[in-house]
Amino acid sequence: MELDVNVFDVWTFRRTGTGIEYLLLHTSQEKADRWFNGGRFWQIPSHWIGATERVPDAVRRLLRGFGLEPAMIWAAEHTYTIYNRRFEKMQLISVYAAEAMAGEIRLDPVEHAEYRWCSFDEARRLVNFRGLKEGLASVREFVTERATPLPELRVD
Repeated sequence: MELDVNVFDVWTFRRTGTGIEYLLLHTSQEKADRWFNGGRFWQIPSHWIGATERVPDAVRRLLRGFGLEPAMIWAAEHTYTIYNRRFEKMQLISVYAAEAMAGEIRLDPVEHAEYRWCSFDEARRLVNFRGLKEGLASVREFVTERATPLPELRVD
């Protein structure tokens, strides 16, 4: 079995008058039926880094596909391993955080049926997977809950 190490997640957030909100994406029924035994779940933007691509460029490429422009990007100091049945690979997933500028969210209806901006507590409640929950906690600790996010974790 192959270990895929170029996969990444991006906890995308925005600052509002009431606090920090995180972007969640709800899988489409088509995706759920094809790859996950019909189970739909909330997830975050995720993709892979090209062989010669830099992390900030990969994050920007991913978020632009959703109609968002990241203002800043940080390493979230978290990685996790999963078996991804969709690709039949073990994946080592690096987690990043990106502060999003205002934008109209665009979804690929084959992949995602809806999106939601959520508080930390709501996002933690809605995601089912340990890697996502722990990644969110790391983003909160090192980036979003600090008056000044750690500059040494900026990757852009």
